[in-house]
Amino acid sequence: MKKVIFKLIEKYYLTVNFMKTKFFLAALLALSVICLPSSASAGMLEAVAYLKNQTPDAWITQALVAAGETNVPTSHLTSVAESSYPTTDYAKTILALAAVGKNPTTFGNVNYVAKLKSYYNNNQMGSDALLNDDIWSILAFASIKKADSVEAIAAKNFLLSHQNADGGWGYAVGGASDTNDTAAAIMALIEMGFEPSDAVIISALNYLQSAQNDDGGFTYDPNSIFGTDSDSSSDAWVISAIYKVGQNPTNWIKNSNNPLAHMQSLQAEDGGFWWVKEGTSDWNNKGDTSKVVVALSGKSYPVGYYEIPRPTRLTVNKSTLNFGESVVITVEYFSGESWLALAGATVNGLDQSYLTDSLGQVSAILPSGDYNLSAVKEGFVSSEQVKISVLAPVPASGGGIIFMAPTYCQSVAYDIWQNTCVNNWQYRNVLTVVPTNCTLMDEQENQRKRACIAPEAGADNGPSLITDGENSEKPELKPEVLGAKIASSSAARLTGVAAEANDIISGQVRDFVAAGTESTAKLGAGERVGVLNSYKSSFGKSPQTQVEWEDIIRISNNQLPLAINLAAEKRAKMEFKRVYQREADIKNFSDQTAINMITYGLRPERRDLNSERAGIRIFVGIYKYLPVSALDWDTIRAIAYSGIDI
Repeated sequence: MKKVIFKLIEKYYLTVNFMKTKFFLAALLALSVICLPSSASAGMLEAVAYLKNQTPDAWITQALVAAGETNVPTSHLTSVAESSYPTTDYAKTILALAAVGKNPTTFGNVNYVAKLKSYYNNNQMGSDALLNDDIWSILAFASIKKADSVEAIAAKNFLLSHQNADGGWGYAVGGASDTNDTAAAIMALIEMGFEPSDAVIISALNYLQSAQNDDGGFTYDPNSIFGTDSDSSSDAWVISAIYKVGQNPTNWIKNSNNPLAHMQSLQAEDGGFWWVKEGTSDWNNKGDTSKVVVALSGKSYPVGYYEIPRPTRLTVNKSTLNFGESVVITVEYFSGESWLALAGATVNGLDQSYLTDSLGQVSAILPSGDYNLSAVKEGFVSSEQVKISVLAPVPASGGGIIFMAPTYCQSVAYDIWQNTCVNNWQYRNVLTVVPTNCTLMDEQENQRKRACIAPEAGADNGPSLITDGENSEKPELKPEVLGAKIASSSAARLTGVAAEANDIISGQVRDFVAAGTESTAKLGAGERVGVLNSYKSSFGKSPQTQVEWEDIIRISNNQLPLAINLAAEKRAKMEFKRVYQREADIKNFSDQTAINMITYGLRPERRDLNSERAGIRIFVGIYKYLPVSALDWDTIRAIAYSGIDI
């Protein structure tokens, strides 16, 4: 008979243990407003020392965290040995990992949260014959801030529907109420949003008060035929529930005794806590010391909380791009139901770091090469890397540019012919192409040039074309032509920068390229397209905001933009070295002027076509191809207007 009684109590004892430790975690936040009784910490140091000498498990982990210990061991949490109660096995492990600030979806050999969710069935968690697994599932979900999940809400409703008439809950559906499960249920329901003043909580607290023994402590089942002596385990569960509802366990007095004092009376010399009074039970042990430590710490369950970072993904419009073609990067996060745009994410792996806009996007024009892109943002899982390649331009015979795997243009609109002649050819720029960033076919490329045409006698065609004769040398440039006033133009001349930008933003200027603004109308449509291309080359995007359009107007008027791009400046210094065969001296005015022009595409205050023609000839001699990109033309302007001899 004694063996039978022992087995029955052992079963209660083991299952209750599972539930007890989980509940202590939840009281962390509630206790911040409660004054912990000075007597509560008595014996704490000895109890912690005792636990450190035991084989670690999920309960001990939570207890050590509750006691304020750091560097708590976690290697035992990398796997879960499933028992006959796998739902609570995973729930208690999640609670322990949340307590130490570890991600339960990635810390172990499997995703513990996914495993816990896999036991959701029939609108409840685990076995539909048990309540214990629903209680601990709620606390586990709450510890990772998923109390609003379908599973947690279903478990809550299942729990509410099975509250006994006396206000308590039992381990199983239809079972008699017990103090351990009732205390755990109180903590779970508080995590689900119930207030201590709600009827369901008051009813449960009334049950616990009715179960209190004269010695101030609590037993597992006050109606048990196996005995009703108070035990430290039941004391601990009830004390944690008392803390959870904002009360003080020393105020729960019966016959001048309280549960905290009774629990402390069971501490052994080695620091552990006996289950019941020493010498009163053949199966007495200290296996619930971990639950007692949580209660002594003034804590409840969950002991700690961990918010699982939300997953993200990064996608691109194209994985292989031609040189000068813009890549569009989109970053999204999974809300639990769908993928949504993630604004403010940092995209790494480009020539510089970019932040995504309100649509979760970034666009950039990159130098040739391979790039491994990823997105990061605090509170989110970093995206997996996505590789893109930007093909290098290859000089082609005849001065054009060809690419590997090109996307050819379907239609092309050209600018007027330039008064420039290089190697007996005259050229014109491309205004627009369809599709965007396409590659000209040979026939379309050939339409960009024609044999040099001499001006008719008496015709006023402006400055003469550059030839290979003596007049093709770079002419001496005057200071006002060289852009000597870069970044220092009079404020009076550009007092309308903000107003002009506002006209663009507000729609009063419907087409910047076609119409321009007051200070940019002098450039002409083709040159305004060039300014936009220079800006995009510098900053990897087109202007959109008021501030960005103000910088467009500054660049158009030979002023430095307010925004800077160190990566673009570094690139400009590389081009400078290629052109001038030396490092740029930033203290030298002419060198700095050249760097500014290459970096941001500043337009000179006055154009000198002879200087530009000479710049084109020098550029072709160095680069061995005709200028195509915005960077190419900005380099030519630097050659023409910086005043540096080559």
